[in-house]
Amino acid sequence: MTEDNILYAQEDGIAVITLNRTEKMNAVSDDMLGDFTNLVNEIILDDAVRAVILTGNGRAFCAGTDVGQGIARDHVEAGRERAKRIKKVDLPDSVLPGMWQLTRIPKPTIAAVNGAAVGMGAEWTIQCDIRIASEKARFGWVFPLRGIIPDTGAGPYLLPYVVGLSKALELMYSGEIIDAEEAERIGLVTKVVPPDELLPAAREMAARITYGAPLSIKAIKEITYGSLEWPLDVFGAEKTSRFQSTSDSEDAKEGVESFLEKRPPAWKGR
Repeated sequence: MTEDNILYAQEDGIAVITLNRTEKMNAVSDDMLGDFTNLVNEIILDDAVRAVILTGNGRAFCAGTDVGQGIARDHVEAGRERAKRIKKVDLPDSVLPGMWQLTRIPKPTIAAVNGAAVGMGAEWTIQCDIRIASEKARFGWVFPLRGIIPDTGAGPYLLPYVVGLSKALELMYSGEIIDAEEAERIGLVTKVVPPDELLPAAREMAARITYGAPLSIKAIKEITYGSLEWPLDVFGAEKTSRFQSTSDSEDAKEGVESFLEKRPPAWKGR
């Protein structure tokens, strides 16, 4: 990856992506976005990964796009150049929204927000399933202050489901930057912790929400995000299909046996 602007580690099934362009407050360059896309695609295909944590080094989570880079100057040309960096991969079919890289990951995702998350940084937090914030975290959909709309579209689509329509529009219209306490009050983040407790809290959360069977968790994520756009009859059919497939799995049998035998389950992911 370009100059180690993105760090990656995996331990015990928990992957940690760390934005590491600290001299630019982790602002996203076009090369960095290409590398990020490649990494997300690898994670989607890696069955050893059961949960993903996204965080930042330094005093910012992500200060948005780097306005000095092509990503901010010429979107069409930047897109062409970025495409050259993205490796061709065959991703499995999925009902998860393909528009957003993080939401497309078929495993739980947690944003561990260590500092300022503005612009694309704020968008990336809302693409994650769960958000945990350091006391130093800040959030801002500052796009109208730059004369544009939210770049990934996650804010207008997903943010109202998290904080409600009126509050989401207030945040996006005003471009106001809110602190961690306000983010917790409106339900944008699950919890706020001291800075040195952020990653341990995110890891604890990741371990807790992946204790269940991987196939079940994947199916829950799929029908939850799918329900944002499916009519009720389609949701019913998709739910029934996944209930049947998970019920027929080896892990469903293991779930019953481990319960009766009063022992921790040993999931196989099949």
